[in-house]
Amino acid sequence: MEANLPEYYIVVERPVKFVPTENGGMSILKYNFETGRFDYGMEYLSRVMFSKDDDIEQISEDEFVQQVEKLRGRKLQGEGTVYDLYELINAMEDNAQQTKQELTKEDKALIAILRRKTYELFEQNESL
Repeated sequence: MEANLPEYYIVVERPVKFVPTENGGMSILKYNFETGRFDYGMEYLSRVMFSKDDDIEQISEDEFVQQVEKLRGRKLQGEGTVYDLYELINAMEDNAQQTKQELTKEDKALIAILRRKTYELFEQNESL
């Protein structure tokens, strides 16, 4: 069976990704709720591949990015551009919730764009 990598999953509430290695193999990375980084997570191989649990969902890369950034934005704190963008996104979502109004299509699109950007910035910066 040849995998078409990368693949993205939500296992219970944890983002997990299957990624190709340089030598043609596969590595599994699981989201670390404390650091916002991805740790080695081969223990998820059998759970994802052979489980019939309803709490495992394969998702698109964009859905994965949105989920990861929602977690990072709500849990992590720091200084710099990434954290300023997290604050902006949280303020938009919190304001909508407090005023009991739905986010507009434009607001949702802006949040999705900002989350893609924060994902890229976070992944490129080892010091965050």
